[in-house]
Amino acid sequence: MRVVIAKKLLSTVGGSEAQARALAKALRDRHHEVTLVGLRPAWRRPGIPRAIYDAPPGAVELREEGVTYRFLPTRAGPVGAAIDSVLPTTLVSPTDLRAAVAGADVVHSIAREWAGALERAARDAGALFVETPLVHPGQRFSGEGTADVARYRRDHAVIALTEWEAEWYRARRIREVHVTGVGPIISWLPEVPMDPATVLFVGRKERYKGYHALREAARIVWRSRPEARFVAIGQAAWTERFVPRWNDDRWIERGVVSENDKAEAYARATVFAMPSVHETFGHTYLEAWYAWRPVIAGDIPPIREIVRDGIDGLIVSQDPDAIARAILVLLGDPLRARRMGESGRFRLQERWTWPLVAERTELAYEAARQRRAAMR
Repeated sequence: MRVVIAKKLLSTVGGSEAQARALAKALRDRHHEVTLVGLRPAWRRPGIPRAIYDAPPGAVELREEGVTYRFLPTRAGPVGAAIDSVLPTTLVSPTDLRAAVAGADVVHSIAREWAGALERAARDAGALFVETPLVHPGQRFSGEGTADVARYRRDHAVIALTEWEAEWYRARRIREVHVTGVGPIISWLPEVPMDPATVLFVGRKERYKGYHALREAARIVWRSRPEARFVAIGQAAWTERFVPRWNDDRWIERGVVSENDKAEAYARATVFAMPSVHETFGHTYLEAWYAWRPVIAGDIPPIREIVRDGIDGLIVSQDPDAIARAILVLLGDPLRARRMGESGRFRLQERWTWPLVAERTELAYEAARQRRAAMR
């Protein structure tokens, strides 16, 4: 099957960006011909090959590990690429988009940034159009608008990451919905010792992710466990410049790091904490489980479906006191923490490996094909 997976930013950094790349490789391993389509970025960004920036104007194509990558320019040059990278606009030429999906059996849009234009290009190409919308009800550009819902109803298939998300679509009379989940964006751990009291955060350093609440929780934790260290990895929010930096070597700020450095951080961590209030899945919990670590997760329905409170980790509200209590519980009971990490690792292996996700995605594509045949 010839599959085009489209994601505006084809970086190795970021949840949905890494998800698109990992899915492409998992489908390649199942003998599909896979092309990833994204934008030529307006500025240098982590995880984008240097060759993209060095290439002459126009579309750029690379091939890496059996997957083809196509980076498309915008009609307004670097300014258009900058606009397209932060807003749900589509400044890519329809001609370039049609050329990128030509010959595809399936066009699979991950996230909603340019789903409308992709739908039109897919239909012009005679391809199935499948969407993984990653709906975030309550957030700006959340994907719950009238036009979005109308498009989901037209899609040949909609892929959800959790049953909770799938029910959200079904409640809006979207019929062909499939749940695939995601896998961890980590496949290797270095042989390094676990720290005795290190709390790790990996994600965008946004308030909704629980980053700010975790900072406040650290002060509470230090009253009882002054030796505890906190390591925060990820891209800073644009508002971070207004947040005063701490002169405390127990709080370690790291930006975007390499995959090897990220793997080492998980291996050294004692506890993983990301008490987020907006997630479609939360793949970093899987990464922590891959390293056999317990997690502290946000108290929202999709995360409760992934993390079993008291079994694989602890579910908490995004409140500094609640987060601090959870951290102290796990630091104070290493045996319980180890059992939670083990439970999470076994749950990951049973439900959310990339081969399993790719198999479920194949089934969604086949159901989409059957739905189109029935509609004719």
